[in-house]
Amino acid sequence: MASLTPSPLDDPGLYARLDPTGLGGRIRGLPQQCLRAWGQARELVLPDSYADVRNVVVVGMGGSAIGGDLLADLASLEVSPPIAVCRDYRIPPYVGRDSLVIASSYSGNTEETLSVCQEAIERGARVVAVSTGGQLGQIARRQKLPLLLVDYRGEPRTALGYSFLVPLAILQKLKLVAPKDQDVEEAVEVMASLVCRLEPETPFRDNPAKELAAALHGRLIVVYGGGILSGVARRWKTQLNENSKAWAFVELLPEACHNAVVGFQWPRPVGRRVYGVLLSALSLHPRVKLGYQITGELLRKAGIEQRTVDGVGKGALAQMMSAVLFGDYTSYYLALLNGEDPSPIPPIDYLKARLQELR
Repeated sequence: MASLTPSPLDDPGLYARLDPTGLGGRIRGLPQQCLRAWGQARELVLPDSYADVRNVVVVGMGGSAIGGDLLADLASLEVSPPIAVCRDYRIPPYVGRDSLVIASSYSGNTEETLSVCQEAIERGARVVAVSTGGQLGQIARRQKLPLLLVDYRGEPRTALGYSFLVPLAILQKLKLVAPKDQDVEEAVEVMASLVCRLEPETPFRDNPAKELAAALHGRLIVVYGGGILSGVARRWKTQLNENSKAWAFVELLPEACHNAVVGFQWPRPVGRRVYGVLLSALSLHPRVKLGYQITGELLRKAGIEQRTVDGVGKGALAQMMSAVLFGDYTSYYLALLNGEDPSPIPPIDYLKARLQELR
């Protein structure tokens, strides 16, 4: 019999008290943000020479880099140039005149991204900048590089429509990937429908994101993902870190089937506090899906609680973005259960301030 105790997540006062900046509204607005970002990127003017490249590198950190992971996963389903994500101060040695480099920094002042962007310019790579401005915007204007100015205001991690769909639109414009307009339309429709199921106004008993957040409360979280959901799993992990202020880790399949599954036994007290989230979708390779099934069996044998979350929709993009949205809402609700404001990230602010002091 279900508990009749009301969930705190159904209390409107909780949201007013713990989310004063309205991060929940920014999660709700992701479908519309994606549509807006896609439209803006399709209007971006790119030199014809930018299509003559052999590899693509998306440069960024944190919320500005995750779009590169999603881009690489989606493009892996078709013939396209190799796509890498650079989260570092140095660009890969192979980057040169036949490389397309998409420098993504929401603030425009991310020091790692600025360092790599400058090096890419020096090597003669075809560089595109995506930012609200800052130093990256200044570099783009000075070097006469294509620049997409992000007109969205919020946390960098909530600007996924720009960090993912803008690079995807750039690749489409250059004919480096197949047309994606219909896929974007479907993804937006699927996400908009999902919002109705996951938004705060939907009560706990009918809201799977609230239910999952309650199950994750007080647990160490391990997110499993594979194939087109590899980057999505990383997105879940980082959203749980930043929004929920929670410990979370990611394991990728099928690789996890060759090592991580052996480590469920020890230390046993830790295992009893772990919760596994397995991200699945129809577009996964059949053998990867079988790996999910067997991993779930091994988790159960080890006494570790788990839940599977399915990306929905016909196309891969819709499946990816619906799983992202589910994770964003779950991390939001877990933040509130933890008694945390999901928006601020004091440890990252402290780290950046210390890095500036130690220049």
